Amino acid sequence: MILYHGSNLKIEEINLSKCKPYKDFEQGFYCTTIEKQAEFMAERVVKRQGWNKN
Repeated sequence: MILYHGSNLKIEEINLSKCKPYKDFEQGFYCTTIEKQAEFMAERVVKRQGWNKN
């Protein structure tokens, strides 16, 4: 199974202590099987935070 995470950063390992609390399903590492959905979320993060995609 291929899973995607909506981030503009390369994730080497999952560290739940870095995840924000009080999300839809509490603190966790959210993934999707839908590549376009992950891309959309990553673009939202970039726009909201003003981060560079590279």
